[in-house]
Amino acid sequence: MYNFRTDLALERKEIVEKATEKSIEGVEVEEKEVDERIKVTKVKITNENGEQTIGKPIGTYVTIDIKKLKTLDTEEIDKASNTLAEEIKELVNKHAQSMDDVLVVGLGNEYITPDSLRPKSNLKH
Repeated sequence: MYNFRTDLALERKEIVEKATEKSIEGVEVEEKEVDERIKVTKVKITNENGEQTIGKPIGTYVTIDIKKLKTLDTEEIDKASNTLAEEIKELVNKHAQSMDDVLVVGLGNEYITPDSLRPKSNLKH
């Protein structure tokens, strides 16, 4: 087992593949570039091997990477917001029938780009 310092499934996958120089059976990745600043990456852990190798339960993990977030204009912010909304809708629609749990997380450190959503969202701790 690896000593991961990250919780992101994508980063864990990359760490293992770099160390082993092999792809991981049971982990699939889908990437979609919305535009030059917005990229959506889905890591799908499909079996026990993938689960054990990167230490995340079977499921789909979505990362939305928005480059230069602080310099986006209003139109680009709307596009980023719509991208997030589409991904959440897709997850909810997929799981609503089976009544599975859906966790939506907005992290909260405004000084670290991946965490900058929560302080701007009016959500309370």
